[in-house]
Parts: sequence; structure tokens; C-alpha cells
Amino acid sequence: MERIRFEDGTILYIEDIVLAKLFKYLQRSSTSKEAGGILFGKQAKGREEYYLCDVSEPSHMDKRGRFSFVRNKVSAQRIINKKWDESNGIENYLGEWHSHPENRPTPSHIDRSLIRQVIRDGTNAFKKVFLIIVGKDQSLYIGVADSETSHEIYTSQIRSFI
Repeated sequence: MERIRFEDGTILYIEDIVLAKLFKYLQRSSTSKEAGGILFGKQAKGREEYYLCDVSEPSHMDKRGRFSFVRNKVSAQRIINKKWDESNGIENYLGEWHSHPENRPTPSHIDRSLIRQVIRDGTNAFKKVFLIIVGKDQSLYIGVADSETSHEIYTSQIRSFI
């Protein structure tokens, strides 16, 4: 399990199974398409500690391009509902993930807009929303936004797992 500590004190624990799933979608060839999905997890009661327990993988209904990924909202909501039910209301939506065809990935304007939209719509179960971008060199951009203080990803880390 990986432990990420952000500047604001938030801690994110990432299960090894999550890393294995994410690294299945490295865009190493010039024809690889972006992949993405949803982050699922839970929060430690009374603490700013989050556990990333699982991620959804791309569905056939998602739109994948070399430099773009758009997940299908209907299939994503079904997955969220199923995860909620299976965990007896413990695990829920923690954020988004997708791949980039670059080393040491960084969020695009569209990525930042997506996180602002998630926070503004107010449907996230937790105060924090996370964004993970998988680089082709097995590095991860890991960002967090706080829905109570900002609509921006204000703290991030890039971790290499080579």
C-alpha cells in the first residue's frame, strides 16, 4: 500500500491492486488510446485520511482517443451505485483517473475543469476529490481538491513507480 501525504495534511492510501489496474493502461505505443475511470474509496472517520480501494476500468461505452478520454455517465453511475451497494454504503466516489501519453503527466485545462465541475455539482460524498493521471513511464500525477475551500486542484504530487 502506498501512502501519499499532501501539503494540507490530507493523506491518501492507495491499495496495491489499484496500482496494478492503473498500470494496465500505460500509453507506451504511438497508437495507444487514453483510458480512464472512477476512483472508489472511503474516509477514516473524523480524519482527513482517505483509502483508495478500487478503480473502474474503461467500458465499451466510453470514448477513447489518443489524447482524450470521455467516460459514459450512465455506465459510470451504474458502477458507482453497484460499488456503494456492495460495500454497504462504505465505499463511494473519490474522484477520477485517466492516462496521458507522456512521462510525468500533468492535468490539462479540461482535467481541471472536470474537477471544478465535480465539486460544483455537490454530489461528491467526501469533502476531498482526487485526480490521478497515469503517465506512460509508470509515474502518477496525484492531485486533490477541497470542496469546502476551493474549486481547484491546489496540491499535487508526482510519483514514479518504476
